[in-house]
Amino acid sequence: MNLRGTRVGWMALGWGLLAQGTGGCGEYGLADETYRVDPVAVLDGQLRAPLEAGRGPTAMALAWAPGLSSLEELSVALLAGNSACGLEQGALLQPMPHEEHFPVNFVLPLSTVPPPAAQHVLASRGGQGRLALGWVLSFQDANRNGRLDLAPEEGPPERVMATSLDSGMAVLFVDGELPREREGIWRQWPGRLPLGFSLLQGSASPEGGASLRSLPADSTSLTLEGARRVCP
Repeated sequence: MNLRGTRVGWMALGWGLLAQGTGGCGEYGLADETYRVDPVAVLDGQLRAPLEAGRGPTAMALAWAPGLSSLEELSVALLAGNSACGLEQGALLQPMPHEEHFPVNFVLPLSTVPPPAAQHVLASRGGQGRLALGWVLSFQDANRNGRLDLAPEEGPPERVMATSLDSGMAVLFVDGELPREREGIWRQWPGRLPLGFSLLQGSASPEGGASLRSLPADSTSLTLEGARRVCP
């Protein structure tokens, strides 16, 4: 299916919402309004998970790492190709409206910067500015409220059906710079990162082992693979 026309439509909508909002900082602007980046991005993707009959409606969300230590843990999972199953328990979950296209394509507009609690200051690691890392998930929305209810008051927990982390891809937002001198897991990160939204993917490096590489959000298909373990 050709999504080019849809992409333009969503981009125009995103720009319109942004212009009516905070004048360039997105819905989640901080007090000093120092953002140097435009938060608007549009993600095209494919859902590669069997949606069995009778499971009810599905919804999508962004799950953000809640701190720098959890962000580093998420980086390790991305490098190792581990399943995202269970990581949603402590993540900051942001419901995401999306446009579905039969049978498995979707368009996900990102018209705001990540929530403030998902943006982590890099100064403690020797860098500058802020960074957020998360992944896209599709889940069974049994009560149709658009939120992932892992511990509802009534009924069983809602199930995560597929995630981008299971396909080795995460969503990255950068408003700053990584430290020049890298330690620990940061040695596997790309040397330079584009400002704003991009995708982060684990891949084998020429020297052996794994590393993380940055991919443009506006021209890379974001794949959601079926969760490899029963979630949550």
